[in-house]
Amino acid sequence: MPGFGDIRQFMIGQAFGSTYIPQNADFTGKTIAITGATAGIGLECAKHLARLNVHTLILGCRNLERGKTAKNIIINQPKSKILTSIEVWEVDLANFSSVISFAKRIQQFPRLDAFISNAGIEPMIFQLAEDIEMTLTVNVVSTMLLNIMVLPKLRETSTKYASPTTLTTVGSSVHIFGLTENLLDNLHNKSKDTFDILSDQNTADLGGPDAAMSPRYALSKTILHALLGRLATKASRKDQEVIVNWVNPGWCESEISRHKNAPSLSTKISIALLRRTAEQGSRELINAILIGKESNGCYLSECSIKPESAFLRSKDGQQFADQLWRELMSRFEKLSPEPNSILAQQ
Repeated sequence: MPGFGDIRQFMIGQAFGSTYIPQNADFTGKTIAITGATAGIGLECAKHLARLNVHTLILGCRNLERGKTAKNIIINQPKSKILTSIEVWEVDLANFSSVISFAKRIQQFPRLDAFISNAGIEPMIFQLAEDIEMTLTVNVVSTMLLNIMVLPKLRETSTKYASPTTLTTVGSSVHIFGLTENLLDNLHNKSKDTFDILSDQNTADLGGPDAAMSPRYALSKTILHALLGRLATKASRKDQEVIVNWVNPGWCESEISRHKNAPSLSTKISIALLRRTAEQGSRELINAILIGKESNGCYLSECSIKPESAFLRSKDGQQFADQLWRELMSRFEKLSPEPNSILAQQ
């Protein structure tokens, strides 16, 4: 269970924290890509980017028809004159080949000033994708694969325009709930790969449609945060500055929980009192790509740098992150030599 400090930060941030977009925000001339942009936080973020004059906006979508609908919503915002060039590209994070194809299109694009990894899922039933439990495939493995494979274009853009670029990934405050002592003991006491252990249908805890929060979703965010911390140390090169940060949009109105049953009365009360709108949550993403160099390697929440869970900051947490990184790189090496090659470039 998370410690008192973790719970305190979680509750105060959700109940009293504010989100905002800096008044001087302007993306004139910039190219920005975002995944998961057909609804919820991703769509609201894309709408903000267009209103803030981004030159080219790439929407990464699993369903192209929904992507085209999102494009029309963005273009036809009331009281806004949208001049942004919007491209809709297909990417399915449950399929590694789709992720690689999308990343290679990014690599061929003229520039990339920021990449926002927003796509994520919270399934209620056990499924495998690429031989890994699907929540982990989409929220962790494919997200990290995509993040690594867009680095060459972010680095190139940084050099060409003598300005840092940004890789922002949507994390979550619920990462504090992701690991239990029993699960940690289970992972420590086995020689198997962590992702293999967590992809055992007999032990995977997804919570079911009546759960207020999927334990597996929280775990996926814990693992993602741990891996992003390692990626942040490897993303930049001399004269190629890439800011890597990850952001908590807060508990927001979103389609990600659409497979859950109707909430209980207590959950309904919590929703009324605490839940943010998707638009409010999307401001966190805009702030994350603007906040600057001091956010590299950092977790952001309520539009400021915040400490992650006590576990991730502990010695055990650091060892856990190192183990996960080795296992992930081993998987990528079997899939394609490119991710490891990108990270090895000097």
